[in-house]
Amino acid sequence: MDDVASFGLTAFILFGAYTLFGITGFGQSLVAMPLLAMIGSLKFFVPLMTLLDTVFVLWNMAKFRKQANYGELRVLLPPTIIGMLGGATILLTAPERLLLLALGVLICGYGLYRLLGPKGRAQINRWLAIPLGLVAGAISMTFGTGGPIFVAYLSSRIWDKGELRATILNVIVVTTTLRIIIFGASGLYANAHIWWWWLFALPACFAGVKLGHHLHDRLKSESLLFMIYIILIVSGAALIVKNI
Repeated sequence: MDDVASFGLTAFILFGAYTLFGITGFGQSLVAMPLLAMIGSLKFFVPLMTLLDTVFVLWNMAKFRKQANYGELRVLLPPTIIGMLGGATILLTAPERLLLLALGVLICGYGLYRLLGPKGRAQINRWLAIPLGLVAGAISMTFGTGGPIFVAYLSSRIWDKGELRATILNVIVVTTTLRIIIFGASGLYANAHIWWWWLFALPACFAGVKLGHHLHDRLKSESLLFMIYIILIVSGAALIVKNI
């Protein structure tokens, strides 16, 4: 596939992913990464998604930062940062095929769990933030998709929707900033293609976010979630089959 076709497909995927972000405030990397991984290298697309996420997370952050639960953040963020340092080592040294297979298993498994697993939520022990933060940090750094673990933990600790959204955004700001620093130090941003693709992908992402804001009150959340979980299962299974 040539660069023009690859970029066109990438822009289409990002438009859909950031439409989801406009509706929910998160989830764009979870949907985009398994699809983007079929086009090119994780070492290209994870840094690219990190740059894009920075723009749109800060956009939302300006609206919601004062509502965050900083008590939960003080417990969750330290193990998350430690996990991210381990994830950086994995991304930079592990074989690409093994990483793609692991991403496929992770995405497909998460989709199946959310589709078929127990419904509802119960409060869990705060100190589970330590192991969950380590795992989520490593996954966030390796695949750019640690969000589901953060959301699962925080939604079991915080019941107010505005407070939950603001707290999740704070976590994303910290993890995104650290990813940029580590990727920059490792030389991944020395690739000029990443910056060109970031620049030209921004309009598609902005359009997706605006559409998501428009659709926010017009879609039934159950139907949207069902569609997302099916996409995750199919894209994850495709990655598994391709890389076995």
